[in-house]
Amino acid sequence: MSRARVSRSSRRNRAGFTLIELMLAVTMLSIVIYMTLDSLTRQQKTSITTEQIVEVQQNVRALAALLEREIRMAGFMVPDAVGVCGVDATTGPDQLFVSETEMIVPDDERAGDLGSRVSNWDRTWTPSTTNHSLTVDSTDLDDDGVYFYDNDGDGTPEADFRVGAGFILADMNNPQRGTVCGTVSAASNSGVTVRILAGQLDALVVGDADEEIVMVPAAHYAIDTTATTGRLERNGDLLAHGIDDFQVSYFYDMDDDGVIDSAAAENPGVDTTTFDPSDWPNDLLKEVQFTVVVRTRANDPNYDQGSFIRFENRVAPTPAVNDGFRRRVIVASVRPRNIGNSGSI
Repeated sequence: MSRARVSRSSRRNRAGFTLIELMLAVTMLSIVIYMTLDSLTRQQKTSITTEQIVEVQQNVRALAALLEREIRMAGFMVPDAVGVCGVDATTGPDQLFVSETEMIVPDDERAGDLGSRVSNWDRTWTPSTTNHSLTVDSTDLDDDGVYFYDNDGDGTPEADFRVGAGFILADMNNPQRGTVCGTVSAASNSGVTVRILAGQLDALVVGDADEEIVMVPAAHYAIDTTATTGRLERNGDLLAHGIDDFQVSYFYDMDDDGVIDSAAAENPGVDTTTFDPSDWPNDLLKEVQFTVVVRTRANDPNYDQGSFIRFENRVAPTPAVNDGFRRRVIVASVRPRNIGNSGSI
């Protein structure tokens, strides 16, 4: 083989990529990397969104189960008049009070009239920030000699009423006088101090029975409007974050025809009607409907349908603004099985 031929063969073996080939390779590699990173980013966003939606749905289910159970048990072994009460708001979330059952040991009770008798109730008291000290026959709801709550922290329970929790009060003998509810400011074995949030008892009229004012401890469901995360609380204890709204409506059969008529007549708390517990007799209550709106923990800048959802008589904020939050809603109607069936379990 000649020297010239060997030289040309050697140069061919040492030849590399041309600049064009290198640029094409780099471009193709960049495209592959970009598509891979974009796919990973999309998958991550989808995973986060799915995780948050699943969390929201789990919260909704858990809240619904708790609310359904307590509404269904409302009125257990206590007078119908003190089974349910509420605060209805059109510019904010509602509040719900249902009689508690944990401190009741029914034993041989059959009458369904358990509760603390109040001897100093003043009918002129109305919802305000004022605290009222009530004189009661006992803070032991079922008179079994056992208290449920330890409010002073000494290790010994001293009342069936819990400080910071709810109460419901009414005239057991005249449920048509309405209902009063609020929160407990202080409680011991000698008395209870309360703040009224809703309701007022009507005056006695000719034909009414002698009044017997009864109060019972209640589970108080409300959203802490001072928190930015939408805290739904039960007696001040956190149930869930991210609650956008909580609305309640009530179904009464005032004319006993088996049909719930128009909102104004028998279904307060919906449309443009409002619920005032002063005006509705609980012994005719048939159903309680609640709506919970839950939103994700974080917003999604790419989601363009994230605006406030209006239910019942709630007035939606204006103007409507897309905040990027995804929301889930549950609406449930529950029949309190003990109201109208004294002493039933």
